[in-house]
Amino acid sequence: MKRKVLMIDPPSGWRYGFPKELTVDGTQTVTEWLVDNGYPKLLIEKLGKHFYCRHWEEEVDVEEDKTSSYDKLGPGEAYTEGYDFT
Repeated sequence: MKRKVLMIDPPSGWRYGFPKELTVDGTQTVTEWLVDNGYPKLLIEKLGKHFYCRHWEEEVDVEEDKTSSYDKLGPGEAYTEGYDFT
């Protein structure tokens, strides 16, 4: 299964592990997210209004959920698939 993600690559980002999938959740700015993900704030400040990031969409594979049926049970639920408890 595939899904689309937004990738971001700041200037000299390869030095800091970029490009990365942008996962801003609305509680922080992109700049804050970059700093939280290892990009130096000093570089952002140094470039000032000339700080730009490349970004693009990519399709990535999504791993299927491989947990067993037992792991997915909620409290008070019993696993009954394939058993006759009558």
